Amino acid sequence: MTHQSAAFPAHRLCDKSHFRVVYVTFFFVRQVWRCLAGYKVITRRTVSSAAVGMRQGNRMIIKRYLLGLLLLGGSALSMADTAKWVLVTDRDGIQVYRQDDDTSRLKTFRGVGLVPVADFNAIGALMDDYQAVASFMHMVSEIRDLHRASPYQRDVYVTTRLPWPVKDRDAPLRVTFYQEPDSYDLVMPFSLNPKAFPEQSDYVRMPQMEGYYRFEPLSPGEVKVTIEVILDPGGAIPAWLANIILRDVPYFSLRRLRRVVNLPRFQGISHGYYQTPKSWQEPEEKQEVANASAANRAPSAPR
Repeated sequence: MTHQSAAFPAHRLCDKSHFRVVYVTFFFVRQVWRCLAGYKVITRRTVSSAAVGMRQGNRMIIKRYLLGLLLLGGSALSMADTAKWVLVTDRDGIQVYRQDDDTSRLKTFRGVGLVPVADFNAIGALMDDYQAVASFMHMVSEIRDLHRASPYQRDVYVTTRLPWPVKDRDAPLRVTFYQEPDSYDLVMPFSLNPKAFPEQSDYVRMPQMEGYYRFEPLSPGEVKVTIEVILDPGGAIPAWLANIILRDVPYFSLRRLRRVVNLPRFQGISHGYYQTPKSWQEPEEKQEVANASAANRAPSAPR
């Protein structure tokens, strides 16, 4: 299967900008259709000076709607294509980018950094340990397992700790997992799943939270990690403050991940639901992996 870049993960192929294009196009086509229907009724009537005037008026309306469709539809497409990633933080070998899209109140932030990883299987062992994930994810206080259909799909409940006097937030999430068959990238998209857990009085429910982790193996012992996230904290937090808080999430999460992933308790553990890159394997391991992968292979990117 064709490898998808981190810029266009599977869960974001249909983003908000493209949705707006579809919506604008549908709205104007509907209005043009209504005008055409009115024009058809008029032509069936007895032609009179009044009817002719109305018919000409409808023609002008149709022309204006078509012009509006071209201008606004083209503008929406332009905004979708020109939403750029701007570097906002570059320190400690970690780069954080902000996606500038004026059509959205909140910004999307993406952190990218190189992480030394002694054992590729340690990534899976770490991400299965929700207490450990909460320890490296910035401002996350707890991650609770709600339901695990398989290693490739799970529902979790996340709570955050925010500075006083802001009330803490929570979010039930659907987390999926797949491995790119050619590059061996491990990808974990997550998105809000409100029905998975009821709202709690001690927390403000976040109305939006989505993103992904991507672990891209490079040379043995080195992994390029991407964390992308957009969230709406809800409540009375203004957008400018939410964006400041959100900007710190990828940076501090990647810094802590470097320390956590190589802890002894995550080494030498294989859950068998994804493959180790061939270049990372010892010669005797390659035959074992080849035999095991035929019976137990991680799913590829969703189509």
